[in-house]
Amino acid sequence: MKKRKIITAFLLSGMLLAATGCEGGKQKVQYKWSNVAIGGGGYVTGMVYSEAEENLVYARTDIGGAYRWVESEQRWVAITDHLGSDNWNLIGIESIAADPVDAKRVYVLGGTYMGSNGAVLVSEDYGTTWTQVDMPFECGGNCSGRGTGERMMVNPKNNSEIYLGTRKAGLYKSTDFGKTWNEVTSFPAKGDYSQENNTIGIMWVEFEPNSGDVYVGVAETNGQCIYRSSDNGASWEALPVFRQGLYPLQADFSADGTLYLSYSDNCGPNMANCSDAAVAKYKDGVFTDITPNLDDGRYGGFGGISVDKQNPDTVVVSTLFYWADRGDNIYRTTDGGKTWTGMHNTKTGEKNYVMDVSRADWLTWGREEAKLGWWITDININPFNSDEVMYGTGATIYTTQNMTALGSQTPVTVAFDAYGLEETAVFQMASPNYGEGEPQLYSIMGDLTGFAHLDVTAGPDDAHYMGSASGGTAEDLDAAYENANCAVYTIADKNKPVWYTTDGGTWISADAPEKAEGGKVSMAADGSCFIWTPGTVGNSNIYLFNMETKKWYYVKGLGYGADIAADRMNPKKFYAAYNGQFFISTDGGVNFTKTGQMVSDDVVIHTVPGKEGHIWLASGSLLMVSEDSGSHFTVIKGNDFKAIGFGAPKKEGDYPVLYAMGESGGQGDGIYRSTDKAKTWVRINDEQHLFGNLTPYITGDGNVYGRVYFATNGRGIVMGDIAE
Repeated sequence: MKKRKIITAFLLSGMLLAATGCEGGKQKVQYKWSNVAIGGGGYVTGMVYSEAEENLVYARTDIGGAYRWVESEQRWVAITDHLGSDNWNLIGIESIAADPVDAKRVYVLGGTYMGSNGAVLVSEDYGTTWTQVDMPFECGGNCSGRGTGERMMVNPKNNSEIYLGTRKAGLYKSTDFGKTWNEVTSFPAKGDYSQENNTIGIMWVEFEPNSGDVYVGVAETNGQCIYRSSDNGASWEALPVFRQGLYPLQADFSADGTLYLSYSDNCGPNMANCSDAAVAKYKDGVFTDITPNLDDGRYGGFGGISVDKQNPDTVVVSTLFYWADRGDNIYRTTDGGKTWTGMHNTKTGEKNYVMDVSRADWLTWGREEAKLGWWITDININPFNSDEVMYGTGATIYTTQNMTALGSQTPVTVAFDAYGLEETAVFQMASPNYGEGEPQLYSIMGDLTGFAHLDVTAGPDDAHYMGSASGGTAEDLDAAYENANCAVYTIADKNKPVWYTTDGGTWISADAPEKAEGGKVSMAADGSCFIWTPGTVGNSNIYLFNMETKKWYYVKGLGYGADIAADRMNPKKFYAAYNGQFFISTDGGVNFTKTGQMVSDDVVIHTVPGKEGHIWLASGSLLMVSEDSGSHFTVIKGNDFKAIGFGAPKKEGDYPVLYAMGESGGQGDGIYRSTDKAKTWVRINDEQHLFGNLTPYITGDGNVYGRVYFATNGRGIVMGDIAE
């Protein structure tokens, strides 16, 4: 793969879709789909280089689907977005197999959690279109042992044959390019080792490049972990036990037929740390222990291993659960494991690399330099370029630019390389009316807390990363829609549950008046105050924080469980739904009074940017609309929406565009928009763009007409724009 070029135009190509229908009497426009740029954000469990075509790489994630690298655009593109709510469990990828003969063919094994059967996806056009073959066994793309592999492999001497290792059902094989599958009943083991209640089973399949013998690694507690067949699976023999209690997580053959193996005493990752490990090679019936022994402070296990296709004696291996200050280590040998060189040495302080995360600066996490990585369970040397070593971490992908320099006086440059690959589990977003230099979007999500996005097309910097301030899992979010530099969020931390900013990114704890985790927040239109409903069940107090005095006050007239929303124009107005009635505050949220309108207990309040007193209440199949601050409501029926939101109108002063997630008028479950105040709705996605497991939250952009953002559980923040 050629040296990566830095690009700033994220919407170079986007995914185009055309859909039928009209909107407000006009022919519907086409949409293109991309992501709000973050830079990974989740666990990339494996990457597979094609040996048939240079610059072709696939990546798999534990809850976010599969991706393909597009060299001409210098970015990753999602290739499993056709999977939607009906097949959401397939979005966690257990394994990928790239055909080593026909570059266009690729196979994906999908199945996020054990308990539901998985499926093999077969493509003959680089993952552009797929045929789904449902399988009679469970997969665990987001379970313990998800970094082992690859469990699925194409026979390079007969590419119509694919072997597939399962967690519980033994070994499977296809002889017709993945169309049909049968169990290899001759295979003698299924794997008796379980970790955190997850059966690991068969971890990988490899083919010896000269003889064509097939080798299979399986997690067996007796140490009998590797089997070989010299007759295409008709019979199997066990290799000698290397060391009982260790499991060969990954394996790779060199061109001379040497099998290199990375061992750990558990199959990682998750909560169980590794405490014993080894690196070994096997040839001519003999195992040789080649574990790096540099007295460099290393502990834990070994995760990924890869052999250089240009040099059979050059191998890289990564540590696993080595929580050094610089993170996991990577070792390289050029003499078949006799000697090794590490990227760093904890004892001596030696450091042989530099990190380049300029395109996703948040990965520094408040440090001077990003860590080398953690949870590195897969590492790969580009078969066409020995300088390029790509590996996945718990948050992103990194690639070396000059790996052959390791051991010289020139440091190895390790660069962020997940552009276009997004795997966050998103909860909410807010896009206020922003100006130059102000956040275009705020977001909260699992694991990473959230971001203030100054530019939705560029990875955030560390200064605008919420997790640098609070850490923790965010629960709720709001912004001042007439003052985009002001926002507030809550996290599940009873000591510091509420955080706010007045400059678009410097997050300050609001020193909550009581110890209560998380809760709900709503911020006044100008950012002058916000209301906090603590997350403690049974708490009767609701509080208002005044941004000028930095003091808390009791909110009167409401009880615990009230749903509260700020008017998006008038900072003195707040609205609430409580005990089946609608309330209003006209004194900045201090006092609430009833409007006399009855509402559903489960209603969600949406206030309209740029329109004082305009309120939309969403409750399943009903929308209730008021244009007089809740004194009267009109009911709109005929839709079944999980979430609605608003975005900038086409012309200033017009009514904002409505966006919805759900179903309307028999058009199918999907993403909708309306430009005529919900008189008509048009679906703007199609069956090829379902985006996996959606989270019920959607909003439009505060400034850009037609731009929509919606949340997913694993595919990040999906962004849609009108195609030019």
